[in-house]
Amino acid sequence: MKFPHLFAPMQVGKVTYRNRIVSAPMAFGLIVQNPAARDFTYRKLESGAKGGNACVIVGETDVNFTDAVRIPGFRPFDFAKPEEDMDTFQAVGEYARRIQSHGAVALAELVHCGKEKVPFGPGQEAVGPVECTNLAGVKVRAMNQADMDRIANDFAVAATYMQKAGFDGVLIHGGHGFLFTQFLSPLMNTRDDQFGGSLENRAKFPLQILKAVREAVGPDFLVELRIDGTDHQPGGITAEETGRFVAMAEPYITSVHVTCGIYEESVKSGTESSMFHPHGLNIDTAAIIKGYTKLPVGAVGGINAPEMCEQAIAEGKVDFVILGRQMLADPEFAHKAECGQEDCIRRCLRCYKCFPGSPEEGYDDLPYTSEELALYVGHCTINPLAHLPFDPDTLAPASKCETVLIVGAGAAGMQAAITASDRGQKVILVDEADYMGGLLRFTDVDVDKPDLRNFKNVLVREVERRDIEVRLGTKVTPENLDSFGADGVIFATGSVPTCPPVPGIEHAWKTMDMYDGKVKPGHKVVMVGGGLVGCEAGLYLQKIGHEVTVVEMLDRLANESFGMYREALIWEMEKCGVGMMPKTRCLNITANSVEVENADGVHTLEADTVLFALGMKSVDISQLKQAAEAKGLKTWVVGDAIQPGKVDQATRSAYLAAIEVGK
Repeated sequence: MKFPHLFAPMQVGKVTYRNRIVSAPMAFGLIVQNPAARDFTYRKLESGAKGGNACVIVGETDVNFTDAVRIPGFRPFDFAKPEEDMDTFQAVGEYARRIQSHGAVALAELVHCGKEKVPFGPGQEAVGPVECTNLAGVKVRAMNQADMDRIANDFAVAATYMQKAGFDGVLIHGGHGFLFTQFLSPLMNTRDDQFGGSLENRAKFPLQILKAVREAVGPDFLVELRIDGTDHQPGGITAEETGRFVAMAEPYITSVHVTCGIYEESVKSGTESSMFHPHGLNIDTAAIIKGYTKLPVGAVGGINAPEMCEQAIAEGKVDFVILGRQMLADPEFAHKAECGQEDCIRRCLRCYKCFPGSPEEGYDDLPYTSEELALYVGHCTINPLAHLPFDPDTLAPASKCETVLIVGAGAAGMQAAITASDRGQKVILVDEADYMGGLLRFTDVDVDKPDLRNFKNVLVREVERRDIEVRLGTKVTPENLDSFGADGVIFATGSVPTCPPVPGIEHAWKTMDMYDGKVKPGHKVVMVGGGLVGCEAGLYLQKIGHEVTVVEMLDRLANESFGMYREALIWEMEKCGVGMMPKTRCLNITANSVEVENADGVHTLEADTVLFALGMKSVDISQLKQAAEAKGLKTWVVGDAIQPGKVDQATRSAYLAAIEVGK
């Protein structure tokens, strides 16, 4: 076994974990009140248990429906009286039954968001350690002793509800700027009574909650604590203070899950780390906290490699690892690592496809309401099976074996080939280039894309490991279609850059030419076009020593992106010093300059090299598709061949097309 420490059993309380891999809390626990959400939500949580994890945690369940509930649309009920809403009770219990059926420990996360609450209806308010106004403009009432007693009891009652529902334990969410952090942080808790000042005082109410929970559930039920090692705020909580708090909490809890940050600055503080954060960003902080307790300590945050997990455990920095978004990217992570197939793991991109942020965090550019977001959470860019509207395990086998020709060996073509092959079809994968990967070949160069590069390479390896006939350097034409002997054709021909009629465009280079080595940019680079491609390419060039200015006609850069990913990208560009000129029109390009116009007038930008990223267009396959259909072949169009899009469209459309082959 390559990872002996990662797959060693671990004792947590009186429960033995079969290995050191834990699924972080996912989904909103009460989303299963909606019958339409149950199937895909259960599959999402169950998949990690089926994939070999030791423990799977159901996502946040708010402990009351007055000052705790963070997402609107859930049906209020009394946790103390599960018999009054047996539909909810049975639906919540089904999580535990499914998780445990695969040999994993089942936990439910309990949450109170404190001052982060956005009231949704009558009788709902926001409360916190001190009176303030939160990021959403909501006035927060300072809590009194009666509030603390009531909320501590709410946690205890909710924990007993989960115990009755069949869970092995609960995870108390004490991080991310929620109620525990608000009391523990000297920055947020400025009370001048017995609950403020020293750490011992600031810890009183969080300890009251933990004590109430332990007394309610008895000694054998797991009570695990998720806590900020640091909130990454000047004057906020530190790892040393968190360690001291954990030592105080030790009589009531069974393990510690170390996270970081606050939701008010989710990206910048690392609550959900971006691709620009280091992987495993909480491991070293967890190592500090581990010095204060004898309890098992784990870390969450950007962990997507079994090699990192093994090293952290072997070095004694943590006892276990907690994987969140990685479980969506590849729920077979544990099985693949244990079997020595770690090079087949689809490693999370941290692209925020699964959770783009929420309106409650201040993201006002999301294409979802809060209610829609609760149903959406769990999609994945690189795993087409994530959040499917049907259970892929229930798919009927292909009724016959057919030969399918796949034109294009980019992400869509390779995914289609893998899926069709796995369903017993004969696959011929063809590409004009002499390599597989298509547009994703740029990841071999871009310093910010190691995980996307891994995904591309995983697809290549998966194709090579199957009985798939690969023909590179081959062009499919109407004239040679018959030579492949195919029963159907999947067109995964991708897209190419558009070249708009900008005066002097002949002096500029396509951005992909830079990645392909066709042009070596000079020191000063002007990027005409500030969509995602232009911004990411400009950032890459800035990071390797160029001086980059990005010109964009729209009001904002990376306009097709939104939420946390866009925030992370723009913030990284600002940190690295990329020049950004939104609301600016390109008038003319010369060999060494770009003339632009904005509200301040006309300007000339000096440039050693001008690149442009002004959109993409699908490769024209009309004649080839017509020829195929005229010959009676079944046809499908996938990925960018439908319309230029992102990797998630490529993988999902390819999977859906491939399962149709042989029907």
